[in-house]
Amino acid sequence: MAHITKFNEELKIALDQRRQYLDSDILAKTKESFKLYHSSFNAVFQLLLKKALIREDPYKHEYKVIEISMPSSSAFTESDKEAELGIRMSFFNTQLDHIDGRYVFNCEYLTSKRIKLLKNLLSYIDWGLVTETSENAITRALAEMLRKIRQGTDQIAISLVNTSVTQMSTIKKILFSNLEMVRDFHNEAYKLLVRQKIFELPNISSFGAGNSADSILAVVKKKFPEVLVDQPFVPELINEIISEEFSPDSAMIKNTLMAKLSSFKHEQQQKKEKAMAKKQPSINELLNAALTTCSVSGHVRAIIEKLENNFTILLQPKGSAFMKWLHKAFGVNKNQGKVFDIEYLDEASGIKKIERLDVNVTMQKYQAVLSVLGSDKVKADFSAVSSIEKRESYLMAFVDENNKRLKSIIQQVEGIDKYIKNAAKKQKIPSSQIKGSLVEINAIKNAVIKSRQQYHEYIASKEEYSQLKSLGETSGKPVLPPV
Repeated sequence: MAHITKFNEELKIALDQRRQYLDSDILAKTKESFKLYHSSFNAVFQLLLKKALIREDPYKHEYKVIEISMPSSSAFTESDKEAELGIRMSFFNTQLDHIDGRYVFNCEYLTSKRIKLLKNLLSYIDWGLVTETSENAITRALAEMLRKIRQGTDQIAISLVNTSVTQMSTIKKILFSNLEMVRDFHNEAYKLLVRQKIFELPNISSFGAGNSADSILAVVKKKFPEVLVDQPFVPELINEIISEEFSPDSAMIKNTLMAKLSSFKHEQQQKKEKAMAKKQPSINELLNAALTTCSVSGHVRAIIEKLENNFTILLQPKGSAFMKWLHKAFGVNKNQGKVFDIEYLDEASGIKKIERLDVNVTMQKYQAVLSVLGSDKVKADFSAVSSIEKRESYLMAFVDENNKRLKSIIQQVEGIDKYIKNAAKKQKIPSSQIKGSLVEINAIKNAVIKSRQQYHEYIASKEEYSQLKSLGETSGKPVLPPV
């Protein structure tokens, strides 16, 4: 019994360290990966709605999510395809909203049950094989809709679809790998509990020394309800304990288990050595974040052009020839439609807000943002600054300020598009004449996410270097990054 107790104590220490690593490293990354997955899915979902390839779910606002659940997988008829795909994708999107907003990414919250739910949800659509021959009915129907976009002439939409699908396929593999690490942790934590409550009992440990695995399992099963009332009996995991303790290869199996639980230490050491070899983070990493922000300039320009065109159509004089002449000659109602209210969801507070906008002022604001997003201008301004400290300050301010401006533009344009759509409907203007900005909005969202990620990676890398330096593990050179 003493050798079992001793190993259990070592196992507990290893599991505590493993939990800390999963919570602080793997699950922190998992949270960000889910956000990126959600952003990519939402981009495809909104594009399909815009292209009228699926129908909007009229009951989507009635969903109340307490815990994530699966969208329907039942068969649907060809005539119901657009409606059913819209309903199911909307439900799927709601589940991702819940994960982003409500889920806590640590080992305690992500139980084995929740891990199973997450993996089932991620498997709902097979992003790695989106074909019309897929065995998955939803994937098959989605593939047909995406094919229609790819066969069209909208190159931005085609690029968005291809990028998003590839991204979701890649992220899904990463998420599965991370979730399986947490599942394995829970399995080992369960085994430790069983070891402590049952295998440390003198009669069990002495019985196990001279009996078969099946006999030991039968004795453990009989004892289980007495000491572990609230735990399930999992024969596969109990058999693993029996092999670890009583098989001829016991020592080797235990060593393999401890090595697996402590494998992250080797990875962390490699990262530390790599960081030390790398010495200091290059400021070019921060420059890349700024250039990623600049990459949206074409999308901002497209939004400006579309909005100007839409307002030109909306503000054209309507009615008889006399009314059109009156409008032109005397400027009758010249401000009508130029000042208007929009409604949008504020990302920071999650509250719907109403904002009054002036068309001319808003377009000037967007032009001002566009004027600073030139990559050549950023490179020139960057090179003109002499000191490393000032270059870093310039780039950090540029990324932070312009990402905030782009987020503001995204919120406003979503509200403006809605206003224009309603105004056009009231004026009986054909929808084909009005151009929405959904594709550009989603492209800007993705770029802001990527830029923010690059920005934070630079900050994290710099902080890591500073910590290493403070521990005396670096050469003592200045912390400021080289050019």
